[in-house]
Amino acid sequence: MKIPVLNYNPVNSSSDILHDLAALPHRGTATPEGAEAARLLQSHLTEMGASVRTEPFQTPKTYVTIVYWLIGGLLTGLILLPVTGVAVGFVWYFFWMAWKYFNWRYSFIVRFPIQHTATNVIGKWEGSGAGENRRKVILMAHYDTAPVSFLYSPKQQANFRISLLISLWLMLLAASLATLEVFKIGLPYLTYVRYGLIGYFSLQAIVGTAGYWLKGYTNGASDNATGVAAALATADRLREANLPDLDLEVVLTSAEEVGMIGAHAYVEAHKREWKRSQTLAINFDTLGAGKLTVIEQTGTAELIQYKNEPTRLARQLIENDFFKNRAQIGRWHTADFDSVWFVRNRIPVLALCALDADGRMPHIHQPDDVLANVDKAPIDTAIDLSEAVVVEWLKNQPAK
Repeated sequence: MKIPVLNYNPVNSSSDILHDLAALPHRGTATPEGAEAARLLQSHLTEMGASVRTEPFQTPKTYVTIVYWLIGGLLTGLILLPVTGVAVGFVWYFFWMAWKYFNWRYSFIVRFPIQHTATNVIGKWEGSGAGENRRKVILMAHYDTAPVSFLYSPKQQANFRISLLISLWLMLLAASLATLEVFKIGLPYLTYVRYGLIGYFSLQAIVGTAGYWLKGYTNGASDNATGVAAALATADRLREANLPDLDLEVVLTSAEEVGMIGAHAYVEAHKREWKRSQTLAINFDTLGAGKLTVIEQTGTAELIQYKNEPTRLARQLIENDFFKNRAQIGRWHTADFDSVWFVRNRIPVLALCALDADGRMPHIHQPDDVLANVDKAPIDTAIDLSEAVVVEWLKNQPAK
């Protein structure tokens, strides 16, 4: 198979965006720096000739708020258990919200106070065709940056999923044992276990959020200014290709680091407008180090499978000599991507990131996630592969 890569000279608005975003100290959700990043993105998209709009939504500033609500609610129930049996309901309620949140489903905990306004930035180019042959391609990347986290250090990153699973199962254990304690079963031993669980969850809250209080936000050059740059450059490629009947949309989300909240708001607002057979989404996330990776599976306790047409096409394309040594298939079980909401809604989506030889993302959520540590090779490969996937997808679309 010959890979259809065009001669390409990106306009300044897309080639410079990586440096412009990394020049900000950070791009935290609902912060002045995040607002400045959104303004920069609007300016770049306008220079590219896109029709630009913003879509505000409500979100906590960081996942720290969510962690405190989840563990705080759980601890409140465990502490009040000797006072009233009703407290066991608190334990079950907050366990259920934690289970949904950390398995990357919508959880109402994201609506708890304090809420702030963040913004998705969207650029659109409408195709020249009309009628039933119109296709839609969505190029997505988040532009917000994460708090520094000790849990994402190189040694801890590999164990992130395991530690998360342990915490979730211990929450389930706490709720189950609290129910037995209400009925006076297993006393006094269950009381001692409850005290131990209170101590464990308190320590988890401290360890899980200490990085933010001590170090603040990351610069986020790799995670995810690189993804934004790849999305914009891919948009330029597809526009220059002059592909017929193609509506092109670049969606740059905020609050991904809070729990993919911006992407959820976008998908929920627009999913009823899309025809699944005529829609393709590509998500670019953290392309600054390692080898470009086509994601086939994510998830914590619940597995999320990328079994769809764009992922199939990408798997096929990377077997070609043009991509063979530049890209790979992989899995990512340390948190998740904005693309999860497309998978949940059965909308075809390709998730791209860069992973090193150990299956990790170097520098993410760490102070050294800066421009000096970014390797541009995975970005270039992501652009090439994304263009090739879209072209092949359009070829395979039946005429209406």
